[in-house]
Amino acid sequence: MKIVCFSEIQWRYVRTRKQQILTRFPPDCEILFLSSVVRGRRNNLLPERDGRVTHLCVPAMKNFPQAWARALFAAAPVRLLWNALLWFWVWAVRCATGFSGGGCVFYVSNIYYAAVLRLMPRALLLYDCNDDPLAFPDAPAWARGYFSRLARMADVVVAVTSGLRTRLENAGAAEVRLLGNGVDYELFERAAAGPTPDEMAGLPRPVIGYVGAVAHWFDFDLVERVAAEHPAASVVIIGPVFRGLEERAAGLRAARSNVVFLGERPYERLGAYCAAMDVCMIPLAMNELRRLADPNKIYEYAAAGRPIVTLAYSEEIAALSGLLHVARTPAEFVGRIGEALRDGGDPERLKAFARSRSWQSRADGMMRLIREGLDRKRRRSGRKTA
Repeated sequence: MKIVCFSEIQWRYVRTRKQQILTRFPPDCEILFLSSVVRGRRNNLLPERDGRVTHLCVPAMKNFPQAWARALFAAAPVRLLWNALLWFWVWAVRCATGFSGGGCVFYVSNIYYAAVLRLMPRALLLYDCNDDPLAFPDAPAWARGYFSRLARMADVVVAVTSGLRTRLENAGAAEVRLLGNGVDYELFERAAAGPTPDEMAGLPRPVIGYVGAVAHWFDFDLVERVAAEHPAASVVIIGPVFRGLEERAAGLRAARSNVVFLGERPYERLGAYCAAMDVCMIPLAMNELRRLADPNKIYEYAAAGRPIVTLAYSEEIAALSGLLHVARTPAEFVGRIGEALRDGGDPERLKAFARSRSWQSRADGMMRLIREGLDRKRRRSGRKTA
């Protein structure tokens, strides 16, 4: 099976849902991974190989932080010309890499391909909706049309939460299947059982930690409240600080001396960092984007067997109260930190929960949906021919 993935994230940037699922598809799957050009990053415009994955960047549109770019693409004729270029670019890339013709399965997470996908023959189009693309900062008004078009056009639509499923159904999707995020359970469990990282071993206890990107969804104010409430604790942040947020991170360090930014660490070792924490937290801003999300961090923390404090970002997370320390408000979140420090967690129960949501199980579920979709299309085609 040949699969073309239309992604908004570069293959070698971070290990997102797409990379985790695609690399676990059956060995007879060949994958072409098309990602967006990102300013300030290495953009490989020529194909590169990573095992059975061929990946490269194409000039697909994303959210534009520049005001001039948003104003330019607000004009429909400009988008039409750009999409014509994008169609030709993707066609040339597919021909050059051996992924041309109508026999490929399209695995789509980037809505900004919607205008050109309808002009491309394929065996199946699957839209995997991991976030609400319209809730990102600077999402243009015209993106709503792309989102609706992709939801209606897809043969198979997948959402990570029931809230996103409702959003997709309202956009015109005929049927939406639920398939949440997951964890590389064996990797995290193995790392968690290993030695404690040196930079964690010497920290004052208890250690309250977060593992993940410090991006626009990171709630600096909430972390400061946690640090203020627990001045004797070490509040550790592990992950890259996104461009433009360096000053806010420096300000938090200056305001609270017990906040420690360790920066990005190897993915293969993150389980060891989680295991060295007394409480793992998810301090993300409660907004429309997060309200429909299914954070991977829940499963990664659980694989390390550590107590977890989170806001109730979705109905699915709220339902995990009891296994997790779930808060409805920032004030409750701070209180749940103290509760988790006192009560601890149930490591074996948390690990069993994470094991049942491994990325392999998610990949198996996604491939099952693809095969069912292909069979459904074949049956329909056979009836039309008859």
